[in-house]
Amino acid sequence: MVKHRIFRIPFLIAVLAATTLVVAVACGSSAEPTAAPLTQAPSSGSPATSVPVPTAAPTVAAAVKPTGKLVIALTDLGNETPSVWQEFAFGKAYMRFLFDALTGTNDAGEVDKTQGAAKEWIMSPDARTWTFIFRENIKFHNGDQLTAEDSKFSIGLVTSEDSITSYKTRIIASIADQDSITVVSPFELVIETSKPAGFLNWDLSDIQGVEGMIQPKNHTERVGNAEFAKNPVGSGPYKWVGQRKGDFMELEAVDDHWRDGVPRFKTLIFRIIPEESTRIAALKAGEVDVISVSRERAPQLKADGLSIFSKEGASVLGLYFHEQWRDDSVWKDINVRKAFNLAINREELCEFIFAGECSPAKVYPWPDVAPGIDPSLTPLPFDPVEAKRLLDASNYAGEEVAIRSYPRADVPEGPRFIEAVGAYLTDIGVNVKIIPTEYASYRQERLAHTLDNGSGYLAAPNRPLAGFVGLMRVLNHTDGAFTSTNDPEIDRLIEALEAGIAPADVEKASQNLTKYMYDQYTHLTCCNMNISYATNDRITAWDLGKRVWDDGFTFLIKR
Repeated sequence: MVKHRIFRIPFLIAVLAATTLVVAVACGSSAEPTAAPLTQAPSSGSPATSVPVPTAAPTVAAAVKPTGKLVIALTDLGNETPSVWQEFAFGKAYMRFLFDALTGTNDAGEVDKTQGAAKEWIMSPDARTWTFIFRENIKFHNGDQLTAEDSKFSIGLVTSEDSITSYKTRIIASIADQDSITVVSPFELVIETSKPAGFLNWDLSDIQGVEGMIQPKNHTERVGNAEFAKNPVGSGPYKWVGQRKGDFMELEAVDDHWRDGVPRFKTLIFRIIPEESTRIAALKAGEVDVISVSRERAPQLKADGLSIFSKEGASVLGLYFHEQWRDDSVWKDINVRKAFNLAINREELCEFIFAGECSPAKVYPWPDVAPGIDPSLTPLPFDPVEAKRLLDASNYAGEEVAIRSYPRADVPEGPRFIEAVGAYLTDIGVNVKIIPTEYASYRQERLAHTLDNGSGYLAAPNRPLAGFVGLMRVLNHTDGAFTSTNDPEIDRLIEALEAGIAPADVEKASQNLTKYMYDQYTHLTCCNMNISYATNDRITAWDLGKRVWDDGFTFLIKR
């Protein structure tokens, strides 16, 4: 039963690669996009005492100016709507070029008082009052000064009913409403939280999503939300030029940024190229400089003379069992969830889908190298016989299980991975239907909770322990926007995690939560993964960093 699949997967991959049509790319590092006019824009320790790693802005002679162009090609670019409340965490790759965050972070993945709009923050002993002191030298691209009022306004956007940001429910859990935020002066902001919030400085940073980013209040109110999303104004090292959704996004460097100094490149272009063979062809032709690349293609590209940069143990791949609390859900029965986990051969997936660039994982959404995992946990074995027995003894009666399939920048092998998972599940008697889609469509289904007996995958990035505190409310608390569970015990464990202030207490609470979710088989946990990019010889160094949903792209433009 297993042997035929070992040969089937590489054969299918070879056939698909041989029949791929390589399409010419319209935009490259030596030619500006020409089709369709652009929309033109107007000219560690405890949370309270985290010690930042200083990251000084580079010192560059005043005569030095940004020059040339850098083109980055990815499979997707979030929601492609550059407003702090209308973008997913996955859009942070470009959003960090446009906006500054209230709390800054460095490439090591720590909060850093040299990097954000706030130069200082103070937490009260009960973790209920936070004071942020702002820099006085930050200006938006339209010349307006960035103040505490802009930050309050942006938090209001992020927590609004229409906001689609990935971690907004985490912010709402701590900040009840705008009355909880007081602008003491143009450069001092005080936030009173509805409960102890020992990690609020992390939540309002750029370490996870876009929730901490700041857009100008006066300008937004003057032009309106719709116009702002077309022509955004931020305070980051690059300003907006224009875009064609689904194709490209163009940014232009400011001459000298308060944080990053003089950017290396004058023009920065993000290209959206879902097909990997097309991305590779564009890179080899000199039309783009950086591409996301699958694990299986990386060794050959390196042999071809291209550079490969990888983030080791960057994420953990897993599938969600959506709406598992409903009475008619196949996922409500723990025997079904366990059967699915035992049906998957993780070693085989790592070898034949991900070219050995991964390892079997313990519990989703924590990569094995992440902090806060119960040390007793081990990856689940491949046991299709026991999986079949559990399925036969469960409430599963042959219902169709619909798995969404889509490519992503961090998992370009996604569709092949889902085909392989579907084959394993079919072998134990599951009625599998694979539905090709785009990630954005699947995400909307998750938010609407319409995925009855449905599943989809995500590679959850590694992050600091503070990041997992925020993540778990979003993904698994009953009040979380993306929750796939509705379990009072999980809610209790998440709330205990959030209540921690001392690092030892937070880590113990995290271990308790991971152990419970492991025992309940809340997700189909697959493997720990590296994330790789291929570049031409213009890129000689790259620290991919430890932020979530951003692989250090800002590093590429620093001198």
